[in-house]
Formats: sequence, structure tokens, C-alpha cells
Amino acid sequence: MDRRGFLALALTVPVMPALAQTAPPAPPTIAANGINGGERGLSAFLAIAPDGSVTVFTTTTELGQGTHTGHAMIVADELGVPMASVRVTVAQPEPALRLMPNGPVAEMYTGASFGNRIWEPRLRRAAAAARTVLVQAASERLNAPADSLRLVDGRVVHAATDRAVPIGELVADARRLPLPETPALKPAAERTVPRREMRTDIPAKTRGAATYGVDVRLEGMLFAVAVLPQVFGAELDGHDPAPALAVPGVTHVVPIPRGLAVVATSTWAAMKGAEALPVRWKATAHDVLDSAGVSRALHAGLARPEAQRPKNDGDWEAAKAAAAQVVSATYEVPYLAHAPMEVENATVRLSGDRAEIWAPTQHQDWMIRDVAQALGIAPANVTLNTTMAGGGFGRRLLVEVAVQAAHAARATGRPVQMVWRREDEFAQGYWRPAFAARMEAALDAQGRVTGFFLRGAGPSVMFDYRPALFRNPAFVDPFALQSVTDTRYRFGGAFRAEYARVDLPPKVWLWRSVGSSQYGFFVESFLDEVARAANKDPLALRRELLAHDARALLVLNTAAEKAGWGTPPPAGRHRGIAYMEAYGSLCAQVAEVSVERGEVTVHKVTVAYDAGSYVNVNTVESQIEGSVVWGLSAAMGEKMTLKDGRAVERNFDAYPIQRMRGTPVVEAHLITSGQPMGGVGEPAVPPVAPAICNAIFAATGKRVRSLPLADADLRA
Repeated sequence: MDRRGFLALALTVPVMPALAQTAPPAPPTIAANGINGGERGLSAFLAIAPDGSVTVFTTTTELGQGTHTGHAMIVADELGVPMASVRVTVAQPEPALRLMPNGPVAEMYTGASFGNRIWEPRLRRAAAAARTVLVQAASERLNAPADSLRLVDGRVVHAATDRAVPIGELVADARRLPLPETPALKPAAERTVPRREMRTDIPAKTRGAATYGVDVRLEGMLFAVAVLPQVFGAELDGHDPAPALAVPGVTHVVPIPRGLAVVATSTWAAMKGAEALPVRWKATAHDVLDSAGVSRALHAGLARPEAQRPKNDGDWEAAKAAAAQVVSATYEVPYLAHAPMEVENATVRLSGDRAEIWAPTQHQDWMIRDVAQALGIAPANVTLNTTMAGGGFGRRLLVEVAVQAAHAARATGRPVQMVWRREDEFAQGYWRPAFAARMEAALDAQGRVTGFFLRGAGPSVMFDYRPALFRNPAFVDPFALQSVTDTRYRFGGAFRAEYARVDLPPKVWLWRSVGSSQYGFFVESFLDEVARAANKDPLALRRELLAHDARALLVLNTAAEKAGWGTPPPAGRHRGIAYMEAYGSLCAQVAEVSVERGEVTVHKVTVAYDAGSYVNVNTVESQIEGSVVWGLSAAMGEKMTLKDGRAVERNFDAYPIQRMRGTPVVEAHLITSGQPMGGVGEPAVPPVAPAICNAIFAATGKRVRSLPLADADLRA
């Protein structure tokens, strides 16, 4: 085995159920291990320069979540170097940097809140292995036993003789030594980097010096704007390039997958050329589709006799028949856009049979693979420079824009930066799916839950994300009942969960917390209804359902205690509670809300969060705060609607995201349980909407069963 790739086999990590049930196609072999570090590399994960500076080769795109800071902290702490000497860069893909190098998800990408929970042990072991061989190299140079040396502040120190060697001078010798497959890690007591560190990406962003995808500039570069169909599934029927070419600065009109690209000497000229371009699209069967039709299709899915049934514990029918009371309700949510500040973009430069890409992508392997296929070249001939991203939220797992840029670069013979206009960013789909759920709960005479039934209906995210999996007719999209089939709740003796797939024209995609986002709203709102029907406090009902699970109870009780549940809230305010588990982390929230003349104000959200352990507490708290704002924004006003087969909302004027003036106080309480590290970027999203809506019921007596709240009539 190549020593730089030792971690590929030495480190095996568990995969979350949503990924463990998938079998993605194997990516192409792009390069051998060690391509990133070159002559200064000490593993696939890090290299050390002569001046002692350390470069960490990460798999994770910096989307604003702060993962690069966490990776720098891990390496600095375990290696024994100052934080200031560590630089983090997104690597070229190679086996050791893929999620499961020898498993079903042999891909390098950013998602599923994997940034620290999956890569922390690998980076720590890589740093420990590097420290081991550096100390061994210093042992030979200083003629001192290795166990008498320590690597501190970037130097290997022999305290007894007051001698030291900077690590930059030891790399060549260290590279000749075999890396240990199971290096000794530092005890926690010897780790010196504080758990609170300032984000390393913030200074450059504050100064406007950070490079995002749209900031890339190359010599001789042209700019392109995609012209794409507005009706989902429509194909190009014809166009007249002359009006676009007449716009000053426009140089080409180029066919690209799904449409055309207008290429110009500036983005503005390309946009004006795109506006001037007459395009005809073929009619489709979807030209009359509207949101009402989408809703009818979802409810038809709830009613049809057949559905997949991945969860069927006990005898639901018997529990229902024997129940003293059956509570039932149907909930629904709309399509949602990702709405990142930075639009889809990629820059491609070609040279012979080689291509170089600059892009804020979340999936390095797919981008390289698809661009290589589009150009008919070997994947090994494609280099990818991953830039910072102005938001991702799952959207940048899509790599279509780089393929379009490659087509434009080949047609023009110049480097091309392809961007999607904001209107296309919204209108092209790749949304969180519209979804509906019907739920029933069986209660006995004492108000105890004896059975629970749920059927969800909606499009399959996985069908668009990994369609090859559906060659197996028994495959169940793991996102279709995410956080339902694996819930910690125990519903008496019977629990049935079903999924009815509803195929609709808009492409659906992974959206921050994916299926957990809608099921948080569905299940936690419905449990509030069950509690009211059983004449129980909503917290008390959840305690009953989690009575067997001390970890979950601690999270639930912490949120309730810190929020003052059971004590009078400030005048005019009311509280709602919700609990959810996703991506290996447990989260409970209490929302404090007031409703005046039908207008909802969320004053405070108290969060209890257990991710097991944490790398950077500052980042975790920021991610929780951001998740609450994200979930609040989706609950309050966000929705994508359809009319005549196309999106109605096409910019931020029609798609209202949460403003600062409506942002509540967010109080995060972190619980260190010592369990395997969970995710941070997504699990705090699902409880937001139900906690708010449950508080609204407490305030008004009105039950919100569909979102957004802007469409609800909450007036007295």
C-alpha cells in the first residue's frame, strides 16, 4: 500500500442510514494517493513547507459553515503546531479523501453534515502519523530517544539538552520512514487548541478578499449566461442568434445541454444578450401544471392503496381497532428553493486534452467526471479548483453548470465563466420536494399512545440524485421517511410508516436537512395534537414516548428547563416545543411566540443540542443559530409555486427570506454526551417550524397544518 494512502484502509467509519442504504456508482480512478502534497506531503491529508507552514488537504468545501477552521484546529492540536501556521485547502480527489474509499460511497463531496464528524478522526490520525515520523526523524538527527522528544509549536524539542529542530527541516527525512497505520493520539488533556476559535475564513470575507466562484478571473476569459427552459422538461425547438449577437460585447451563442449559452466580454453583456435572444421551446404535457395540481397529486398519493412500507412494527390495524380514541390529521408543505446568495457558476479553461475548472462545488468527483465525459477526455486530465461558496445547502451537489461551461469553452476556444441568472437559480427546480403526510395515533383510555401510523407522499429526492439505485424495484428512498423510521420515539406496540412516491416534473434535490425538514414539521406538530387530544402537556407526552432513552430525555428536558417550560411566559407570549434527531445529533427546541392581528412574531428560540462532542464551539453555536434562522425563514414565508408549468417566484422580491428585523434571540445549550460525533449543519432545522406552530396553537387555538405561515389565517 502506498504510505500516503494508509488511511484509506486503516480508517473505517460508520455511514448514516440515509447513505448506508444507497449504492452509488463507483467514481472513476482519477489519480494515485499523494497527488496533493507532492514532495512535501506526509500523508494524503497534509504537507509541510520548509518554513514549517502546514497545508491541510480537506475534502470539504467551505460553504460558510466553518469546517475549514475545524480541520485546521484538529491538525494543529494533534500535530503540535500553531493555528496561524495551518492553511486549509480543498484537495484534488484521491482515494483516501473519499467518504468510503473501499465502500459504496467512494466519492469526495460535502454534505450530510459530514464535515467534522466523519473527517475529525481521519485528520487526527493523519496528523498523529505525521507527528510520529517527524519525531523519529528528529530522533536520528539529535541522537536522542524518540520518547524523549515532543513536537511543540512547530519544533521537535529535546527538553533535557534544550535542543530543537523545526519541522520544516525534517520533512525529507520523515518521508523516508513508514507511516504508522494506528498512530498514538494525544490524550485529551494534552490538546492545547481552545474549543473556541475565530473562524479562519472570516477576515478575508470581511475585507472582501475571499475568492468565490464568481470572483475567478483568467486571462482572455469570456462570460456566459445560460438560457434554459422555464417549463420543466421542455426541449429547445429553435432560436435566432442574430438579436443577441447584435448586443455590444456578445461574441457567441452556443448550444449547451438543456438550452443555449450567450457568451460575451462581460456578464452584463451576456445577460442583455440572453434577454434579446428569441428562443422557441417544444410544448410539453406539463404546460398546464400548477400548484393546485401538485397538491392534488400529493393527496392522491396519500389515498392510493399501494405504498412502500419500510416500517411495520406490531399490528397497527389491531391497535387502531382497540383504541379508545384515534387522532388523525393531514399535513402539507410546498416546494422550497435553496436561494443561495451566490448563483450557480463555474469557470472552465481548456488546453489540448486537458481541462481546468474553478467552481464552488459540493461534489468534486461528479464535477470532474461529468466535465470529462462532456469533453471526451480522461478524468485524470481534469483539474478542479474548489473555491469558497456563497451558500450551498445541498444545491451545489449539482454539477450541471460546469458541463455547460465546458461546452462554451470548447466552442469559443477561450476560458469561459458560466453563470445562471438569479431567475434561473430559482426557476430551474432542484427544490426541496412538495410533500404531504397523513398520520394517525391510537390512544387507550388513559391517553397513552398504543400505535402510530404515518404515510408520506411526494417526489423522491434520491430518484433525481442517484437514479441508478431505482433499478432495484424494492429500493426505498432513505430520505422519503427520514427521521421517521429511525425515530427514538416508542409508540406503544404498533408503528407503521409508508411512502407513496409521486412523480412530478420539477427536479427535486437535497435541501438542508433533506427529508427531516418536512417530517419535523409533520410529526412534531401532530404529536402536539395528540397531546391535546389526550389532555396532556406536550412536553409530558414526549417524555412518555422517550421514557426509555436517557440521552433523548436529557436533550428534551434541557430545552424545556432552559426555556422556562411550565412557568408563565412574558405577557402575550406562548411557547411550543419540538424534538428531532437527524444526522447523528439530537435537538430539542422551545419557541416563544406572540400573535397579534394575525401576525406572528418569534421572540426567542431555546435550543438543546447533543452532537456527542464538538471541535469548535463557536462554529457549532453559529450553525445552530443559522439553522434556526433557515428553518424560521422556510416556515414564515418561503414557497415555490407553479403556474402554466413554470415557477412563479423567480427572485428575492417574490421569495421572501428572513430579515434581520424578524430574527429571534437564539439560545443554544450544548450537551457533551461522549457519544459518536454527530452533525451540526442540518439537525437544528427540523424542530424550528413545529416549535413555532405549536406555540401558535397555544396562542390562538388554531392548528397550522400547511406552510408557509404567510398563507395561514391566524386572525381571531
